[in-house]
Amino acid sequence: ALASGYHNRPEMTQEKFKPSFLDETKTLFRTGDLGKQTAPGIIEFMGRKDNQVKVNGYRIDPGEIEYQLTRYAPIERAIVLPVQVNNQTQLSAYCQTDKTLEIAEIRELLAKFLPVYMIPSYFIFLKQFPLTRHGKLDLHSLRELRETGKSLVNSNYVAPRNYLESNLVSIWEKILSKHPIGIFDNFFEIGGHSLLLSRVVTRVHKELNVSVKLADFFKVPTIAGLATLISQTQCNYQEPISAIPPQKSYPM
Repeated sequence: ALASGYHNRPEMTQEKFKPSFLDETKTLFRTGDLGKQTAPGIIEFMGRKDNQVKVNGYRIDPGEIEYQLTRYAPIERAIVLPVQVNNQTQLSAYCQTDKTLEIAEIRELLAKFLPVYMIPSYFIFLKQFPLTRHGKLDLHSLRELRETGKSLVNSNYVAPRNYLESNLVSIWEKILSKHPIGIFDNFFEIGGHSLLLSRVVTRVHKELNVSVKLADFFKVPTIAGLATLISQTQCNYQEPISAIPPQKSYPM
C-alpha cells in the first residue's frame, strides 16, 4: 500500500525511493528506520536516523510541531519531546517565552494546522532553556521539568455540581482510569491524549445523546467547561427533572 513517489516533488521522490538491491526493476522506500540483519530473514530494529517518534500508532516529526509553535509570536523557541506517562508515550512541548500564555489558546491555534494526535499533551513555559556546561541544549533537564512540574495538574479536587457534570466525570474516570477527577481538571494534563479523546466523544454521544466535536476539547478541556458548552449549544440534551447526581466518596 505504498505510492510510487511524492506528488509533484521529484527531488524528494529520488531521495526516498531507491532501486531495490534485491531486484533493480523494483523500488524500495527509505523509511528512516535503522536495522541490521541478524539471521536469514530476521531484521533487528535499532532506532531511527531522524527525530521521528511513534505516538499512539502515529509516526510524528516533532519538528513540524515546533515550527507551528514558533509561528506564534510570543514563543521564541520550541522543543517537542516524547515522554513516558503511565507506560504510554506522549508529547511534551517546551516553549521559550517571557510572556504569560494560555495553554488552551495555543492548543486551539495548533488545531488549525495539525491533526489532533500531533498536539502535545503537556506544555512547559521557560524564559530560558537549560544548557549543558558545553552550551548545548540540556534535554535531560527539560524532561525532568515535566516530571516534577507541579503546576501542570490541578491538585484542588472539586466534585461535580449537577447531573451532567457527574455523568461526564464518570465517563472520564472510566476512560482515563483515574479517580477522582474534578470538574476543573484539564483533560490533557491528567493523562488524556488524542486516542482517548475520540473514545470520550463516542461515549458522550452514546450515553448522553449529544454531539461534541474534538475541537471543542481544546477550547474547554475541563468537565465544567464541557458541561456549560453542552447546556448552551445542545438542544438534544435534557437533564432528568428528578435526577440526583450519584454520590461518591474518596479516601482522604
